[in-house]
Amino acid sequence: MSEPGTTSEPQRTMAPESYGKYFLIDKIAVGGMAEIFKAKTFGHGGFENLFVVKRILAHMSDNEQFVQMFLDEARVTAVLQHANIVRVVDFGKIGTNYFLAMDCVEGKDSKLILRKLFERRKMLPREFAVYIAMEAAKGLDHAHKKSTNMGQMLQIVHRDVSPSNILVSYAGEVKVADFGIVQASTVVETSTKGTLKGKIEYMSPEQALGEDLDRRSDIFSLGIVLWEMLTGRRAFKTDNEVKTLDKVRNVDVERASVVNPSVPARLSDIVARCLEKNPADRYQDGRELHAELLNFLYPATPDVVQQSLGHFMQELFADEITAERHRLEEGTRLARAMHESEPSVELQEDWEEDRRSGPGDTVAPVAPALEAAPPASKLPLVLGLLALLLGATAVVSAVLYVMNREPETVVIEKQAPVAVTSVSLKVSPVAGVVVVDGQPAGTTQTLVKELKPGKHSISVSAEGFEPWSEEVELNEGERLRLDARLVAVKKAEPIPVRNDTPRVPSTPLSTPPVGPTETVEVAPPPPVEKPKGKLSVNVSGGWADIFVDGKKVGTTPVIGYQLAPGTYSIRAKNEAAGLDSTKQITVKSGETATASFSAQ
Repeated sequence: MSEPGTTSEPQRTMAPESYGKYFLIDKIAVGGMAEIFKAKTFGHGGFENLFVVKRILAHMSDNEQFVQMFLDEARVTAVLQHANIVRVVDFGKIGTNYFLAMDCVEGKDSKLILRKLFERRKMLPREFAVYIAMEAAKGLDHAHKKSTNMGQMLQIVHRDVSPSNILVSYAGEVKVADFGIVQASTVVETSTKGTLKGKIEYMSPEQALGEDLDRRSDIFSLGIVLWEMLTGRRAFKTDNEVKTLDKVRNVDVERASVVNPSVPARLSDIVARCLEKNPADRYQDGRELHAELLNFLYPATPDVVQQSLGHFMQELFADEITAERHRLEEGTRLARAMHESEPSVELQEDWEEDRRSGPGDTVAPVAPALEAAPPASKLPLVLGLLALLLGATAVVSAVLYVMNREPETVVIEKQAPVAVTSVSLKVSPVAGVVVVDGQPAGTTQTLVKELKPGKHSISVSAEGFEPWSEEVELNEGERLRLDARLVAVKKAEPIPVRNDTPRVPSTPLSTPPVGPTETVEVAPPPPVEKPKGKLSVNVSGGWADIFVDGKKVGTTPVIGYQLAPGTYSIRAKNEAAGLDSTKQITVKSGETATASFSAQ
């Protein structure tokens, strides 16, 4: 999580601070208005949870306008529940400090990603830029269309869509953050019309002019972020704010494909439409922009791109991840010790005291008093009293029996927990029907299944392939990996037939002379075509266009591209990154060949 003007992450473990129910264990960032921490909470049975706490600095607590912005962020974000929006889980005031608690996104904001790539003279791979913008559009669309329980539109506008407010986790997830200057129907607007709020470089023209805004303003701002991710440059940056405002108001920016010729014309058109000066000419909502970017991304799927983006993030920030995990582990250890040393509250005694009633206690009626019923027949009353007397006699007898019975000692054996083992199965080259211990486990290429220790049978079958099976014996706590390589069924080749049997002569009027025996050759069937293989290509630290024997087949990551068995020339090319490399790769029938290149 980042804030405008905040410093970089500290590298030393801070001493944990007890703050309400939170233990602040790692300071992420600090600026002139607020500070941000990773925080832990602890519960019974070793339950722990990780959050991010954003706390107003003490000297800002008297700034009514800033406090109001903070309240607006809490009020609006609390109603936004979406996978692409950072969720606010708590809000309050401890002492003189207001705070927000949010879900922790373990990753970096897009500003830090672009800065890191700039330091390495690298570009963000195109498919990652498209995916980040696409996912951010989903989150914004949810906010734009949020309504009250009565169906009234909240008319939320973020007003600060920028790289520092678009987070990317180390797993490739994308989330929009910081609704601190949000505009909504529920927000108390304290600024006068014409006052500018937001980062000037990422404003829409109407925002830079101080005009009324709607969702299309956020579409423009997201278009700027996408432009910068594709070009590696700042769209409207100048040497002073006056010039920057002038460029924004006039949308003085070149097409992305002009700045970076490797940007396809179709993608450049999408960005250009986001950056139209007239809001009516832009995409009208985030859903429409998301659909356009999704179509451009095809045939790559969002799940595959997210996974690749996660690997990219882990490689790009490998050193930072190691340091973060060390600080988190050490901070958690110290905070846990603080939590365990605090006095515990005996809730059971409190409840016992509440259940005891003194002379002055009053008991609220459970239900309102019933009105008097009209007189009834005496016969039901007599029968009821008789039944009550018999029931009381039975209860007394049961109590006396229990009191006089010899007490029995009940021994409850504590069973040791059964250790669960797991099997990780990979099926290739195609998905197969997996059966574990006689029970179907689905049709898949990857399977992770928890099993008890002992012997187990696992089998895989697929049409056109020979069945695969294996008997395994798992020890307690063992994690076994199996590779089921299915072999294609070989069709039996027909055997040529020789007809050496003497021909039986016909019985015409004149019998022809019998000649030598005749051999009949049967032509063999055409050769059976071998199953194709697959090619997967990836580029570490960047991306590249991939060519197979001179023919372009796509942009990395290339996954499962089908080829006939043979040897091919694989070329990876990215002029902007200075990458142009060729490898010879052999593709085998029914197998996947992998080619790896480096853009570093």
